[in-house]
Amino acid sequence: MRIPNQKLTPQTTPVRPATLRQTVQVRFADGQVFEGPVKTPLEAFIRAAFPEQSFSIMAALVNGKLCELTCPITRDADVVPISMADSDGARIYRRSLSFLLVTAVHELYPDVRIVIDYAVPLGGFFCQVEGRDPFTLEEVALIERRMWEIVEEDAPISKKRVTVT
Repeated sequence: MRIPNQKLTPQTTPVRPATLRQTVQVRFADGQVFEGPVKTPLEAFIRAAFPEQSFSIMAALVNGKLCELTCPITRDADVVPISMADSDGARIYRRSLSFLLVTAVHELYPDVRIVIDYAVPLGGFFCQVEGRDPFTLEEVALIERRMWEIVEEDAPISKKRVTVT
């Protein structure tokens, strides 16, 4: 322990030269600390820390910034998981379902455009089909079946930036 106003010298300082680490550490609020290679996806740390709950974690705050699970961890971080119980988690889940619906419809009906919007007066989301008549019950069942197939494939969701035209 250092005495106040004690002058530190090279012999008394706790600082020493070091080599650059090839790993990062992730600290969770419950005290757990995990270490992995630099650029390990956040999801790997979440799965290690919360193996029974990892399926319900949608994202996390990484050093106070909301990040998706594919985010590579490039430096030591404090991580707070975001689950469906959190408003951000529920929002992310709804958005993922919207992408799932659009993907399934596009695969089955490539010429159809789906518009998903939030209606404050109606208190929820609504979906509009453009480019054809509304789907029949049989077509809705086919879309739902394709959505479940995509979920079963467990393919990762990747982010791609595109310009709006």
